[in-house]
Amino acid sequence: SYLPASLCFICLFIGLKMVLL
Repeated sequence: SYLPASLCFICLFIGLKMVLL
């Protein structure tokens, strides 16, 4: 029971934050 979508979302969120910072 794994959710790749969630992982991708988290990765995207982190990337976005890094880009903003």
